[in-house]
Order: sequence, then structure tokens, then C-alpha cells
Amino acid sequence: MKVLQRLNFFILLVLILFTSYIRYFTDFYIFEDRSLLDALLISLFIIFLAYVINSLAGNLILRRVSTARDRYTLRKTVSILVTVLAFASLFAIWVERTSTLLIAYGILSAGVAIALQDVLRNLAGGILIILSRPFKAGDRIQIGDSTGDVLDIGSFSTAIMEIREWIDADQYTGRILHIPNSFALNQTIKNYTRDYSFIWDEVRILLIYGSNWKKAEEIALQTAGPVVEEFERLAQTELLLMGEKYFTTTYDVKTQLYTKLQENWIEMRLRYVVAPRKRRAVSHLLTTNILEALEKEEDIMVGTAVGIDFMNSPEKGHNFII
Repeated sequence: MKVLQRLNFFILLVLILFTSYIRYFTDFYIFEDRSLLDALLISLFIIFLAYVINSLAGNLILRRVSTARDRYTLRKTVSILVTVLAFASLFAIWVERTSTLLIAYGILSAGVAIALQDVLRNLAGGILIILSRPFKAGDRIQIGDSTGDVLDIGSFSTAIMEIREWIDADQYTGRILHIPNSFALNQTIKNYTRDYSFIWDEVRILLIYGSNWKKAEEIALQTAGPVVEEFERLAQTELLLMGEKYFTTTYDVKTQLYTKLQENWIEMRLRYVVAPRKRRAVSHLLTTNILEALEKEEDIMVGTAVGIDFMNSPEKGHNFII
């Protein structure tokens, strides 16, 4: 990367020197005056200056900012601001003030805007993301049907490491998605980790009618306690802090169990708070621990009446509890 930066720096410097030589030390010209060469020379100097400012700011941020996430955000912000200012300066240089050319440039600009409307929308979305910060690098977000962890926020697109899709859980698929930034203008951005870095999840437990469901509830809650108590403590602290910024209606993150009667079984749902990136691991741990605890009880049968009847049928010749 440093070699490429030095090469770009060298190329820009050579172009400036070459244009300066033609402008001031030769008789070469295209029109009656040398306004075109002057504009070209100033444009090259602006690009060179923007490149130098961006490089110096990046090096300064690298030395002064300690955390990688803050370094990334600041460098992206400076890069976009410098780019916008450079484009504005170039536009001011190359647009003449005569009415005829203004009309021509207006028509041309309208045509370019129509032809490049998607590009301009993506650029506007990128600026909006940097200014409003609905998410930052490292956040887990969902945009439409795409969900993943933000890897990079560019001027025109956002790169995320995808989760779910054909994977039946919140784990990586291995694909990197590049989503045009225009989504920031008209789509809902679902952030799993900003301001509050926990989510609620549920484990579903099915019991046969006749099971001791009260004992099953106690076992499920006692088993879940040691697994999720640390998440509860941290989530409670964050929720109280979030109440200073947002109007929150509850501060309860305690693990709860809800029971519902179905046609052929008793359904219990264990609701608990967990970190998004540990959702599958915690769900697996809770499920296995609860199953092991319930299997030790003779008066608790896990499964559905339909499943029991099927496994006890003469054709099967077995007696299983599912």
C-alpha cells in the first residue's frame, strides 16, 4: 500500500511539473489564451493537495488514535470530506460564468445526473452514513434480506460479512456482500449492536400432556440461570445507560418462561437475553442442559403426543420419547 501511495504521489508531481513547464516555458497553446492550461494546472494541484492532506491526516490519526475502530471511522470521514471539497473545487474551476455555457453545462449536468443517478444516490447515502452514523464498522446489521457484520463503509457501497442465508443460525456463510449505499436513503437499517449490544432469544420446549410441567418450569429456569446470568448483568447495565438517551419502557432483562397449551402438547418458551454473536452457542448449551435435566425426571416427558403415538405404533416396535 505504501509503495502504491508513493507511486501515485510521484505521478501527480510529474504531471504538475510537466504542465507547469508547458505553461510557462514553451509556446504551446490550444486556444488564444492559456486559460485551459491554467485550469488544468490548478486542477492537478488541487488533486495533489487533496492527496497530501488525506495522507497526512491518515498518518496523524494512526499515531494519535488508539482504537482500530475509531481510527477507521476518522480516516473514512476525512477521506470523504476531502474528496467532496476537491470535487467542488474542480467544478468551480471548470464551469465558466457566461450565460451560454451555464445553460449548456446545466443541460449537460442534468443529463449526467439522470445517467448517474444510482451513483449519486450511493454517494449521498455514503455521506449520510458517515454523518448520521446509523452503524459503524464492526456492527451487526440487517438491510432488507441481507444480514451480517460490517467490514467496510465505502463512499458508494458497504461491505458486510454475511450470516444466515443457507446457514440456519447467526453464523458466517463466508460470503462478503457489497450493498450500494443508496439503502440509507429509503430502507430500514436494523442494528443488533449499536447503543444496546444484546438481543432477546427463546428456547422452545415441548412436553406431553400429563407431564409435571411445574417441575419442568423450575428445572428450565434453574438450568438457564448459570448460563445467562452474566449476560443479564451486562444487559441490565447497558439498558440503564440507554435510558439516558432514549425513552425506554422497561428495564427488565430477567430470564422468563412462558407456557402455552397446544393441541397435542404443552409448549414452554424460555426467553433470555444474549449477545448477538453468541446466540447459537448459548441456545445450544441451554437446549442440551435442559434436555439432560428433564430426561432424569420420570414424570416429565419431552415431545408431542403425535410423536409418542407414532414411536409406540406396532409397526415401529420401539418405545421412544422424542
